Amino acid sequence: MEVLEDRLAKIEYHLQLLMKHIDVELYPFDILVIKRGISKEEVEVLFEICEKLNIELEKQKADGFVTFSPLLTKWNALIPAKFPKEETIFALYKQNIYRDLTKELLNLI
Repeated sequence: MEVLEDRLAKIEYHLQLLMKHIDVELYPFDILVIKRGISKEEVEVLFEICEKLNIELEKQKADGFVTFSPLLTKWNALIPAKFPKEETIFALYKQNIYRDLTKELLNLI
């Protein structure tokens, strides 16, 4: 039976091979998660933050706000350290995840 470390090394190698076949333009957020070794739980935390900020964005739009600078401030304060701030916004936007929120954040950077 293979040693656990050997199995893990083989899985990592296979993942590297598969990464060569993923279209970076279509899946930039997924690529970012894989390359940075981000866990499912860490992504879920990020998505919870995005969901809260997205709700706040909708409320602000309903209240007639035209600029959303406080959202970028909150984003920068809340986003987990493993996620590069601007790269994550861009990757989410390109992959159509929280598109309205990330569009407004991109307009601010």
